[in-house]
Amino acid sequence: MATYVYDKLDPTRKQIRICLIHPGAFEDPIKCSLRTVSLDDDPQYETLSYAWGAPVLDHTLLVDGAALKVTKNLHNAFQYLRRQQRSFSEDDHESSGDNAFKPDVTSSWRDPEACQVLWADAVCINQADVDERASQVNLMGDVYQRGIRLHVWIGTAKEIRDDIRRNFPVGAQHGHNLATLEQLAGLRTLLLDAGITASSGADADVMGAIEIFKIFAEDKHWCEAPLFKFRSGAMESEMDGLWQISKLMLLGILTQPWWKRVWVVQEVLLSTPVEATVLHISHHELPLSSCNSFLAYWDKHSRTCCLSSFHVSWGTEQFKKKFLEARDYVNSLEEVLRCHKNEALGMGLAYDVFSSRHAADPHDYIYGFLGLVKDLPSDLKADYRRPISSLYLAATKALFRAEGSMEYLGTAIGVDTDNQHHLPSWCIDWSEREKSGYAPGLFNAARKWSQHLQRLCDDEKSLLIEATAGDRITCVSTVIEKTTIDPVVHVVKWMRAIGHKDDITTVLRVLARDQYTDFAKFSDQRISPEHIYLLQKWKVFISSNKRRREPMSVPVRLREVDLRMRRRQCLFLTRHGRLGAGPPTTREGDCVLVAKGSQYPLALRPLSDSSFEDGQQGLPSYQYVSQCYVDGIMDGEAVDADTEWQTIRLC
Repeated sequence: MATYVYDKLDPTRKQIRICLIHPGAFEDPIKCSLRTVSLDDDPQYETLSYAWGAPVLDHTLLVDGAALKVTKNLHNAFQYLRRQQRSFSEDDHESSGDNAFKPDVTSSWRDPEACQVLWADAVCINQADVDERASQVNLMGDVYQRGIRLHVWIGTAKEIRDDIRRNFPVGAQHGHNLATLEQLAGLRTLLLDAGITASSGADADVMGAIEIFKIFAEDKHWCEAPLFKFRSGAMESEMDGLWQISKLMLLGILTQPWWKRVWVVQEVLLSTPVEATVLHISHHELPLSSCNSFLAYWDKHSRTCCLSSFHVSWGTEQFKKKFLEARDYVNSLEEVLRCHKNEALGMGLAYDVFSSRHAADPHDYIYGFLGLVKDLPSDLKADYRRPISSLYLAATKALFRAEGSMEYLGTAIGVDTDNQHHLPSWCIDWSEREKSGYAPGLFNAARKWSQHLQRLCDDEKSLLIEATAGDRITCVSTVIEKTTIDPVVHVVKWMRAIGHKDDITTVLRVLARDQYTDFAKFSDQRISPEHIYLLQKWKVFISSNKRRREPMSVPVRLREVDLRMRRRQCLFLTRHGRLGAGPPTTREGDCVLVAKGSQYPLALRPLSDSSFEDGQQGLPSYQYVSQCYVDGIMDGEAVDADTEWQTIRLC
């Protein structure tokens, strides 16, 4: 069969392609047609958002009689979204067995008369044409704004179950152990009583998860959902089993790769109306608004009425951690939705929202938010031929100029790192951004002195800031790994070896950088005197012969402080005798400075060569290492009204 060949688009006429998916039975080959239209003609179409998945083009679409290779995820999305008379589906085949229900082959799922008209990037854009990709990315905002409805493909129920088994083996074993005939009979009764047809029984976990989403989105109790109402004949074990598999499926849905994509934010925000966005799990649909509202009311119900009243636990710490991570991705979407309605989306918020998201092409870490941010500089237009180093430098400069905040230096690439794009040390590698580990708002090393990101030098590869004279690092410990059995013992031995004495309170505070995550409040907090006291008592306890093995013997918030101490880092001593903590790249001879507007001190590496071509030869020059914690200067002790500030250059 011939390979499909794309016709050229005319970017001056705002042309795009739309895909017509022809009706067919579930097992039939997927047949499509591509039509070229102009956005100026107001074409009618819907849009598709999905995670590309593995970059393997091993599935085939028949486009106008020719073969077009696509990924498995896109093929699955088309297979489930095309209009069809539902037959014995793939999920029914995969779910057949003792714990499956027979499908109702007479149920009509979609109108079989018309084509499904979609815009999907991998099909509607010629991915082999770099120039076309760039021109279409610049139109992406218009494409999604003019779409009638946004379909979000999350994945098949089977794929999500497989992820659950891989990521939560204990919970999956417990939650999906529903193989007995008695439990199946009970689930059938529950489903039928709730008004759910037997044809959907094999996906009871998906329907249960959707029920949980919707009931909490309405600020109701979980037992008010039709599927979870207590009724005659419903055994407690059956109800618990249904809750368990529904809970796991809910987390499985929230942790799918789609939520972490860079392009998701733009696709959702620019779709009109946002309320019409629908998530698809196999044949099941869930409004995106239900996910947002679910999280808004979840905290209220999970702490008081629902879980405590019915003694239903969300399970292990691993489960809770994954749930909190997933919550952050959904909440970031909701936050940008609110800001975008008020036209307040700036570079800083875009950076925060996109900082933990993923893209297949490194250009897309920038191009993924071009349609959202106001007043972007002209040199940030999509161009897939542009070198990554040039693009990331331009984006970093735009961020600094727009926000004027030292906060963003916390994720700069720094020196002695894997700088594959040859960026200046103060520049951000947008494809490898990691959280700095320093929570904003807890400290204020510069006190009242406001930020002064003065300007970029003429070569635009150096950044000028104002800073104090500072201190110098004289000794650095070996690296404390996450697997280090006892970081405190590690540090005490190092301090003894260099002849430095410091009290255990200081050591504990520096190791944890005087902060921990309070999961009860979902926020970062400073360590209290009570924490230090408990840590001291605990260290004595576990070093004695009476050490217990039960992990729950340590209070939860104390365990969070202990986890902070186990990050990959090293401790250092300064010339003025201060104990500090920094990244493994910290070296003897590095300087510790406080810059105007900085919440944390900066570790900088002095450069001996200060000869430059832009007339700034006399400035002290440094490479950026990292933010750092230095005991005794975190709350402005190193600066006062008489402090002399000096302009320095970061290279």
